[in-house]
Amino acid sequence: MHRLLIAAALLFFAQAASAAEDGCGTDAATIIAQAYPTAKKTSETEFAIDGATILLPDAEEVFDERHTIVCRVWPSYPERLLVAVPLITEESELLTVGDLELLVLDASSLKVQQRLRLKERIIDDAIRTKAITFDTARYQLAPGQIAFGVRLAKEGSSRVNPFEEVSLSLYVIDGGQLKPVLDGIAVTSNGGEWDGNCAGTFDRTTRTLAMGKTGRSGYADIVVTEKASSSTTAVGGKGECGERSHKTNATSRRVVYDGKRYSVPEAMKPL
Repeated sequence: MHRLLIAAALLFFAQAASAAEDGCGTDAATIIAQAYPTAKKTSETEFAIDGATILLPDAEEVFDERHTIVCRVWPSYPERLLVAVPLITEESELLTVGDLELLVLDASSLKVQQRLRLKERIIDDAIRTKAITFDTARYQLAPGQIAFGVRLAKEGSSRVNPFEEVSLSLYVIDGGQLKPVLDGIAVTSNGGEWDGNCAGTFDRTTRTLAMGKTGRSGYADIVVTEKASSSTTAVGGKGECGERSHKTNATSRRVVYDGKRYSVPEAMKPL
């Protein structure tokens, strides 16, 4: 259990540091005004458009930016700025629903070059969005074709059945259009069940992606390395809560592009 809590804390602070390092900064309002000309500014950190709400980062609430816009310069193409815009259409204490629109901007003028709207990509209920971040590792699909990733971190609300998951989707600019090539693969999954005091069982799965050889479709295969581990916690003879880690299993398999998408096995898909 201690390991699970530490991992969660490290993930949280890493995401906070990432947001501070490569956020939209003072350009956030300008980006939204140019990308959504009919949007109305309703406050310093909020726009409204066609029944949806767009939230800007708030310097005074850095620990609650789950649904704010996110920006990052694309290192492979530094003249381009990547922007993720949650468009929240429904929000209550029990349910939040919204689309997620991805924008590729000219980094200098902030004008939109490509955009892709993902319908109802945000659905928060018992499991809610924790963070949306860009993954700009060099996903070289083919010569001159580099994809970028979007990571969606989610967490459960149950204390005795903890759950965390990070999914990764990949997108590429092809023929002047922004297109999805990998709809989602769970790269981190933590879960378990415990009594709220000490005794419990916990599982963790991590997956890393590496580009393989070029496949028949012209795009490189993706080699996915998976590591699965588990642990149990129990009260010992001296009344202390102890943890026992079990054997880690590692496997590797290829995910192949079928001409339209990378075919992700069901077992690797996010919840």
